[in-house]
Amino acid sequence: MLSFLNIDYQKFVEQTYDQAQNFIANNPHYGYLIASVGFGVFLLGFIRNWNWVMEPGGGVYNIAYWENRIGNRNVRIVMGTICGLAMISTLALFLYYNRYN
Repeated sequence: MLSFLNIDYQKFVEQTYDQAQNFIANNPHYGYLIASVGFGVFLLGFIRNWNWVMEPGGGVYNIAYWENRIGNRNVRIVMGTICGLAMISTLALFLYYNRYN
């Protein structure tokens, strides 16, 4: 219990999670908007040269592999283009769904 706020934190989190889950269940097209925002954050990271977007994964052909093959700048351009296209696509799907449904 957060005594300075006088609320039960666990109950608050559970209620907020349930409300968000019900909202998404009743309005699934907002998933496109959430995905679009996520792609936008990654696109901003590629443009601003934030290092966390280029951290290598555990696979054979991960970001580190491509950085060694074609260079950091080129990987950022390719991945930024992919994120930009994904952001535009998911935003278009959200707008399409709102307009025709």
